[in-house]
Amino acid sequence: FDEFNRIELPVLSVVAQQVLSITNAKRTNSKTFTFPGDAQVVTLNPDVGYFITMNPGYAGRQELPENLKALFRGVTMMVPDREIIMKVKLCSVGYSSFVELARKFNVLYRLCEQQLSKQKHYDFGLRNILSVLRTAGATKRQELKSSEEVLVLRTLRDMNLSKLVSQDIPLFLSLLSDLFPNISMPSSGNDEEMETAVNEVIKKSKLVAFPSWVLKNMQLYDTTKVRHGIM
Repeated sequence: FDEFNRIELPVLSVVAQQVLSITNAKRTNSKTFTFPGDAQVVTLNPDVGYFITMNPGYAGRQELPENLKALFRGVTMMVPDREIIMKVKLCSVGYSSFVELARKFNVLYRLCEQQLSKQKHYDFGLRNILSVLRTAGATKRQELKSSEEVLVLRTLRDMNLSKLVSQDIPLFLSLLSDLFPNISMPSSGNDEEMETAVNEVIKKSKLVAFPSWVLKNMQLYDTTKVRHGIM
């Protein structure tokens, strides 16, 4: 069962009793058993096993009850080396200077976690990293002759600016400039057809094409291309 501690606490207590019933039946080599409060007899497969994964201390997760914890043997997982993941992914999508770019990418996200304000919607973990890497790969395939540093810089900026609160934007752009010191901030890699379509709809609806609002529309469009869902 994946993300087991997303289950609400009252349900977890019931699950604990059911797991204990199965465990006790296995210990006594019983062929059948019943769940607490249920008269229905259940046939036991002696090869049954149950395994759970969970993220303790993560937003929206529950702490497992002690009586449920006691039924499982804990296996501690290592925090993955994000820089190695970045190197491999950048190399696999065609970046030749993947070692240096992965180091800058990793440093940027570590500094973002440390220095930007704490917001519930901020995510600088693996999910976000993989989305950025997929976009960096697509950008590389479209612009094979462009500077790799410029492509990664532009992807990191465009993929993160839309979610930052206003007070964090100057700091984020400053961090980018420090990590890519010899590169002027590139223009946005917006889809020209989409931008034209947005401007046509604005004109047709007799609205004002305010630059920051048009930019937000483009950022939303870019986000939908790399995310399964948006909140």
